[in-house]
Amino acid sequence: MIALEKMSLPELRTLRAQVETEFRRRGSSTQRLLKRIQKLSADRGLSLQDLVSFGDEANGKIQTVSRTGNAIRYRNPVNPSQGWTGHGRKPGWVIAYLANGGTLDKLAV
Repeated sequence: MIALEKMSLPELRTLRAQVETEFRRRGSSTQRLLKRIQKLSADRGLSLQDLVSFGDEANGKIQTVSRTGNAIRYRNPVNPSQGWTGHGRKPGWVIAYLANGGTLDKLAV
């Protein structure tokens, strides 16, 4: 790790110039790669969606994404407008309820 606070102002300016040069180099190589991919796919009549779905087909991972969401399985007894599906991190109200001796069964809808 570089100790920036120990560097002189001219050293910091040199470091900043090196970092900016590296950002430009990496950004330009990424842009060149994206343009090349776009050109190759267009030459073959493929869209971005075609490329993405082809990768999934090759791995046998064709899936459809459900946008309906999960049903609420638990409700906050103090504020019924707050719910939790039971997936992901527990909301603060669930953590507090459990810390006070409550159980998830009592919060179940």
